[in-house]
Amino acid sequence: MLTTLIQRFTERELEVIQLLLQGKSTSKIALQLGICTRAVELHLTHIYEKLGVCCRVEAVIELVHLFEK
Repeated sequence: MLTTLIQRFTERELEVIQLLLQGKSTSKIALQLGICTRAVELHLTHIYEKLGVCCRVEAVIELVHLFEK
C-alpha cells in the first residue's frame, strides 16, 4: 500500500509532503527546498489533485490515514 502511495507522487512532491506533514508553511517549504513559493503552491495543487482533496488540512488528514494503513 505504501509503495503504491509513493508511486503516485514525484520525488519533489514527496519532499513537499514530508515538510507539509511537519507543519511547515508554504514559504518555509520553499526556503528549505530552495524553490519559489509559487513552485510549492503548484506542487501542493498536484498533491491535492492526486489525493482528491481541495485544501491543506484535508491533504494532511488524507496523508496521515494513508500512511497509517
